[in-house]
Parts: sequence; structure tokens; C-alpha cells
Amino acid sequence: MSDIFISYANKDRQVAQRLEARLREDGWEVFWDRHIEAGAEWNEDIQRALQEARCVLVLWSAASRKSFWVRGEAADAFERDVYVPILIDETEPPRLFRHVQTLSIANWVQRNSSDELNRLRDSIKSRIGELPMYGNLESVAEGQPVTNAHLNLVHSCWRVDKESKFGRMPYQIHLIVYGHRTALSRIESVEYRLPGYPKGHDHKRVGQEKKDALFELKQLANGFCIAQALVHLNDQPPGHSKVLRLSRFINMSESGPRLYEDFIRRVSRPKLK
Repeated sequence: MSDIFISYANKDRQVAQRLEARLREDGWEVFWDRHIEAGAEWNEDIQRALQEARCVLVLWSAASRKSFWVRGEAADAFERDVYVPILIDETEPPRLFRHVQTLSIANWVQRNSSDELNRLRDSIKSRIGELPMYGNLESVAEGQPVTNAHLNLVHSCWRVDKESKFGRMPYQIHLIVYGHRTALSRIESVEYRLPGYPKGHDHKRVGQEKKDALFELKQLANGFCIAQALVHLNDQPPGHSKVLRLSRFINMSESGPRLYEDFIRRVSRPKLK
């Protein structure tokens, strides 16, 4: 499921691409038709993404107001109350859509106006809210080191009372290394450690199977522990460690959401069994 679906005419493809890149910098999960994989059913994938999106940005222009597909996507979004109309030039939307207040980003398109882009961001936030998964974690600029200001180790646990080869384990512990997309994309792998747990249950390494993945570990647990994550990083500047150590003290009890459900809407992660 995407946060944002961008509807646009083919002649406006460069504008759509620029906008998608800027919105992704803020952590939004954005869909446009470039993301359809080879061999997929083109129309089915677009319709599925359109129906699942929490917000549909319709880029109105001289080209898109004549597009059958854009008008159809706009009508679908309007019916689901996720329609956000955007003017990217001086052309008005089709008559059917003129009763809805439309935000112009024409100056951003022509002169990179930050004010217009910020107003668009505010409009999106008012509809679908801030992204909770990033919290106060910062983005990391190109050429700068990834630190614990950019990544964090969070956990959740809940009662399961399962038998394992190590005896009865009354809780399931769930750990995730997460952060801003700019930091996640720099991760090569994550090595999870649960010091003091039985051999074979205390260590697991997760590689980066795809860009911008969250990294997770799910294990049966008992008592309390200090969870650790050694985050192996790419492109660290000279003089900065390529391994970032994160740790968290965990007292087993019902605590917080089941993080898999909380995060799965935005990011695909490696499955650990």
C-alpha cells in the first residue's frame, strides 16, 4: 500500500518524477507507473495501487485535462475522498472538477519555489497525517556519516507461551532497526545479538535484499535481555566507523504494538522464520 499515488499525463512525466523524488525524501511511500515491474499486468497494478493509496495527487495541466486515464483516476479518487488536485501550469482542471479547491505548484515546476512545495506537503499531512515510523530521526545528507541520530532500535513483545528446544518461552520479541529512508538505504546488513540466550538463539544476520528495507528479527524470549544490533553501513566518510552499534534493555511484558502490522503497510522486509 502506498501513501501517495501520482496521476499524470505522459507529457508531464518529468514533473511527476521530480515530485515523486521530493516526496520520498520526506519518507512518504509514493507510487507512479515507473514502479511497475517487468512482466506485471500494467492496468491491474495501476488499479490496485490507485485503490490502496491513502492520497491521490492529480497533476492537472493542458495535457492531463485531455487524458481519459487521468480523468478516470481523478474521479475514482474523488469518490473515495482521497483526491488532491494540483495545478502544474496555468490550465484549469476539467469542468467536472473545478468545484474542488486546487493547489498550484506551477512556480515550483518553473522556478523551484519551496513555498509551494511546503504548502503541498502540509496538504498531504492534513489528509493522511505525519509518518510515525520516523519520529524525530533525522535524514542523512549525501557524504555525511550515518549515526544514531538517523537510526534506532525499537522493540515490541507479547505473550505466546510456546515450547521451544530451549524450554518454554512465554513471549515473542520483535526487534526492528528503522529510521529515515536516507539512512536505511545506506545499510548493508544488520547483525542482531541477544547476549545470554542459548547458542543458536542469540545471533542472526539480516542482509539487504532490497533498498530502503526495514530490518527485523522475531524470536521467542523469556525474562529480560539487552538486545543489540550491529548495523553495517555503506558509504561512510573516512574517519567514521562502518559499524553502528544500537542497544536496548528489554523487560519482557506486553509492550507496544506488534511492529510487523505497524510497519508492513509501507515497507517490505526480509522474512525470518
